[in-house]
Amino acid sequence: MRDTLPTLKRNTIPSFFKVCPKNFIKQYNQDTQVVTFTNGSQILFFSENYDDDKQLDRWKGLEVNGFLLEEVNELQQASFYKAIERAGAHIIPNKPQPLIMATCNPSNNWVKELIYEPAKNGTLPSQWKYIQSRIFDNPFVLEDSVYMESLKMMPRYQYEQFVEGNWDLQLKTGGEFYKCFELDSHVADAKYNPLLPLHISWDDNVNPYLPCGIFQIEGKTISMVDEIAGVTPNNTISAVCREIIRKYPAHDKGMFIYGDATANKEDTKLEKGMNFYKLITEALRQYKPSLRVLNSNPSVVMRGNWINTILEKEIGGIKIIIGSHCKKTINDFVATKEAADGTKYKEMETNTSGVRYQKVGHMVDLTDYILCSAFAAEFAAYQRGGAVQSLPTFGKNATSKNSY
Repeated sequence: MRDTLPTLKRNTIPSFFKVCPKNFIKQYNQDTQVVTFTNGSQILFFSENYDDDKQLDRWKGLEVNGFLLEEVNELQQASFYKAIERAGAHIIPNKPQPLIMATCNPSNNWVKELIYEPAKNGTLPSQWKYIQSRIFDNPFVLEDSVYMESLKMMPRYQYEQFVEGNWDLQLKTGGEFYKCFELDSHVADAKYNPLLPLHISWDDNVNPYLPCGIFQIEGKTISMVDEIAGVTPNNTISAVCREIIRKYPAHDKGMFIYGDATANKEDTKLEKGMNFYKLITEALRQYKPSLRVLNSNPSVVMRGNWINTILEKEIGGIKIIIGSHCKKTINDFVATKEAADGTKYKEMETNTSGVRYQKVGHMVDLTDYILCSAFAAEFAAYQRGGAVQSLPTFGKNATSKNSY
């Protein structure tokens, strides 16, 4: 099944005849679009044609044992439920179990809400199965290096959605907080450089995950080379720090720690004298980390205006690159909305355990914190309405006078 008969004839039917052995086929009736096999079974190529059949009258009396809904994201949700109703209606001896299969591309419609989100959250019905498959999982396509390279010419949004299979990325629809963030300009391959220090930034948060961003800075270019989202039961400082150690076991060029200033206080839930950042520095002591958490978090409106100006025209010579594999951060930059007062709108969600949490914005918050601290002189100059030419005054890398 596909949305229209022309689509079936253009895409699905030719693919079928490529893969089906010719000696399996007894007859193909092009008027009814029915293929009859030598064993008596049949396949009906069925078009939804919803524009002409909104009552789904063509489904009435349909007796089949299963469906393949190709590009189900292009079909109506009512058709999906109709398929459930009709699968198994064909009564024959030794009748097989009803089976519905579907293929789809990432989309922001009912398929995401009904299938993808529950699969991601572990609440998909037990008799349903969601299998993620990207173009990189197809060895025959991977052999075609020319084709794979040509895909990189796609606009970044389409590449993220249709090649990387990123369901969470949204199109800009207006009202974004980071209104100058553009996928084509600010997302690129960003690889870890063992000769540069690690700059790690945190947001003091545990739901939906404990977020940590890993950055490197060269000159005035700051690149996010990794993101770690500690999901329960790994939404603890020790678990996220273990993941950092696992990924960067031999790093010896220094580490700097940034993050939410509100967490830089003694926590009564912890051992006396301990706080969020003392736990981090203790867990990462092998890197001899230096703490760069500001005394207080800068104004959300002011830092937002400054970061948008960096994104727009690289004010102060600062350039921001988000690694193409940092999916949660990319989604945060697009999905975080602006509130009426110019701050970030905090969209809330409740999980299956009844825990209420902020849906998006954690990765961009920690990105704000590192930018305001690592480029403190430039941020101060922006707030004064002036310009600054000097580099930040701390954290120079021993291996390069232009890296810090």
